[in-house]
Amino acid sequence: MRRLRKNCKLLLDKSRDSATQAVSAFNDPRSVFRTGNFAVLMCIAWTSLLHSYFEKRKEKYYYKQDNGRYVKIDDEYKAWELSECVKHVFSENDPVRKNIELFVKLRNQIEHRNLPGIDTELIGECQAFVLNFEEFLTREYGQTASLIDTMFMPIQISPSRHPLPKTKSEEKVIGFIRQYRNLLTADVLNSQQFSFKAFLIPKIGNHRSSSDVAIEFVKFDPNNPEEMAKYEKAIIGIKEKLVPVANQNLYRPSAVLAELEKRGTRRSLTWHTRNWQRFNVRPITNAANKTPTKSEFCVYDKAHGDYLYTDAWIDLLAKQK
Repeated sequence: MRRLRKNCKLLLDKSRDSATQAVSAFNDPRSVFRTGNFAVLMCIAWTSLLHSYFEKRKEKYYYKQDNGRYVKIDDEYKAWELSECVKHVFSENDPVRKNIELFVKLRNQIEHRNLPGIDTELIGECQAFVLNFEEFLTREYGQTASLIDTMFMPIQISPSRHPLPKTKSEEKVIGFIRQYRNLLTADVLNSQQFSFKAFLIPKIGNHRSSSDVAIEFVKFDPNNPEEMAKYEKAIIGIKEKLVPVANQNLYRPSAVLAELEKRGTRRSLTWHTRNWQRFNVRPITNAANKTPTKSEFCVYDKAHGDYLYTDAWIDLLAKQK
């Protein structure tokens, strides 16, 4: 790796340290705030890495005012946040970007809550979050910047975990995660860069040499079908294929009313409109920006140009007089 400018190197060191701390926090068996710590630290790691990347390319990464001048806070230029950084590095439907944007949204929801019940829901996305970071890191700064030698697969006590009952807060966040996935294209959802999926199977051999390792990582390579066929022969469907069901567990207003009627509450569309306005769950009909919603209750369906409502919204309405 060639010599870097001072600020670029400082940001790179910060990003590598934050990523190492994130993985350590996630793998710590004593942790009760596993995914929350991981999301916060990895968002810091990605932000610092992309700022370092902009520094290396001598690109400005600061917010501007309408008059073209840079925004300042306490005499310091206001740097782009992670959600803004990814727009300047990755295309809109890049699985890496979608993975990062998921954790940005999650960080905002969970950093002040203790939600251990969401850990198992996000293992694939967490793994992809780190692997994408490592790939970008080594591509831009070379193998000497790699973190791979400092990270190991955690030892598992059992092959599976028995899920505990979820709290209302956990169910709410899990609902958001599943809604986010439902809005992705099949290509993004099935990408290992959005959510890493793998089987851990025993290695069987008759001898052991000094070069053997207990666990070997074999990356799925769709461009090498002959090699991959060997593994698919051993395990059917080694690369799990997920087919998203569009708008699963989401309801149009008429379907919301139908669900309420099943619970013994009969209401009108006008009543439903008054309530989404009352709780401010979505923009007004002719709003210029239709996407900002309270995601636990409502999401904007860009493909159909309308709004869809969640089970949590139906539960809330069922309590209204």
